[in-house]
Amino acid sequence: MSQVPPIKKWLTFVTGVLECLLFGGLIFGWASLVIVLKGENFFSCSSVVNGQENGLSNSSANTTVTPVIFSNETRFTTLSPKNISDADSCAAPENKCPYQDEQLSLVFTIASACLSFMALPNGILYDKFGTRKTRIAASVMYAIAMLMTAFTTVASSEVLFASMCIMAASGGYLLITNMQIGNLFGDKRSTVITLVNGAFDSSSFVFLVVLKIYEGGVSFKAIFLFYSVATSLLLLRSLFLLPNKQFPWPLPQDYNYGICRAKNTRLPGADVELNHNHDAGELQQEALMSNGNAQQNEEEEEEVSTPELYYPTFMKGLKSGMFYTHIFWFSVIQLRNYFFMGTFNPWMTKLAEDNESSCDTVIRYTEAFAITQLFGVLCAPMNGLIMDMYRNYVTKKMVQDKQAGIESAYTKASLDLRSCVVAFSLTTFLGVLFSICVVIPILPIQYLSFVLQVILRSFLYGGNATFFAVGYPSRHFGKMLGADYGAGSIILMLQYPMFLLTVGTFGGDPAPVNIILLVLTALTIIHPVYLYFHCKWLDRQYRENGPQTVKKPRKMEDENLLVVDQVSTI
Repeated sequence: MSQVPPIKKWLTFVTGVLECLLFGGLIFGWASLVIVLKGENFFSCSSVVNGQENGLSNSSANTTVTPVIFSNETRFTTLSPKNISDADSCAAPENKCPYQDEQLSLVFTIASACLSFMALPNGILYDKFGTRKTRIAASVMYAIAMLMTAFTTVASSEVLFASMCIMAASGGYLLITNMQIGNLFGDKRSTVITLVNGAFDSSSFVFLVVLKIYEGGVSFKAIFLFYSVATSLLLLRSLFLLPNKQFPWPLPQDYNYGICRAKNTRLPGADVELNHNHDAGELQQEALMSNGNAQQNEEEEEEVSTPELYYPTFMKGLKSGMFYTHIFWFSVIQLRNYFFMGTFNPWMTKLAEDNESSCDTVIRYTEAFAITQLFGVLCAPMNGLIMDMYRNYVTKKMVQDKQAGIESAYTKASLDLRSCVVAFSLTTFLGVLFSICVVIPILPIQYLSFVLQVILRSFLYGGNATFFAVGYPSRHFGKMLGADYGAGSIILMLQYPMFLLTVGTFGGDPAPVNIILLVLTALTIIHPVYLYFHCKWLDRQYRENGPQTVKKPRKMEDENLLVVDQVSTI
């Protein structure tokens, strides 16, 4: 039984959810942030003509040319940025500026791709250096990104490319480090992981709050300066509420974490924090030897888990068939989701162009979309609960079959992956339903698409993280998840050419591209089907060969100390 105090465990969980909610996936709130950026005239056509010559500052002009419609037919009017949502602005004279929309779309494309691409380096650093060191580095980079954004001017609009990329990549690392909190909660592990992912997705609502504060009169610079100072909270949490390395699974006895954790009085001078790296067992052995307490019992047989048996090394995990089908499943649905967010404003403008007050309509739907993002944190546990409930159902069925003396259709070799089959099939269904709603060019139906998009995103990222937590050895979690995000980032770069295709070839109508994405989303059913047959193969192997075991030392003289060692490569 773990010695982690319950209040500390729950405080770690609550602050982890809040951290992902307030700092994690802010880039997902692009639909709201882009209004603020246009209010500051970043990349505006007027800045192309005058900004470089006159050094126009985004905070120095009280009356500027302000964009109020968000498409390749952007309208401009002479208004204060604080009146950006004024309905009368829609009646202003026209001044087209496709350059601004293209540049802002490119910023979002590169930043969102960077969020995924940097997951692999982040995962490698996480597995190598542990939680605390890499979180400190990520927190500092996050603060730098906020400072860069705060001091960006119209004349230096290109700085947004760097600041948004750094912000997105740093937020992604916060997610990776917080998903390990699930190891503190035993059989509720999947639920906790998906809840943390849901909080990360819901952080898009932060930029809606930023938009409202901006409209209320607070300067762009002051908002981002405040956020840069707030990153100090990330450093405090890294020190006191997270381990130096990683949370092990399962938790050893007498385990604790943080710089204020209680020391093991039975082993003076041997305050070693257990973790799942290769040196954990050796460090414990050396600590015991130095105190004259090392008396190792006989080696005993221990069953090798399915991930350890088939994917003992990182490279074997990368070469597995289910990894390739998972990349296809994840990349396509993620692209479907990001293309929706990246083209939201042009798309809404296209649908609202026949409306008498199209400007009001665009702003109203933008705010509705941003508000629905907040509910992602409520939708996320649904996927984890489904996986945990299905796993419990299969376990109960196995016990009943054993008591009845009949051969069960299931074995524990495929127990965790079978829950992924159910979750991934449901995610694909939601993706298809969402894509159908997006294709229908009727404005009120898009409220339904907002809801489906939030649920889809929560199911996608929560299920994605859980798959790597249960399907591969825990010591490769960061690297495998990072490789998955890295492959997805390459596919995400298709956003920008798809945007240009929509604006150029299809005259601003995203329907043809959305139809293509609908077909690709339907094809992602390949992944859960492959996993289903893979699980049947694992069950057959288990029945024919029985459980695989290895000899390893487990018991020490002090029975309250659990040595965490790695299974030797098979």
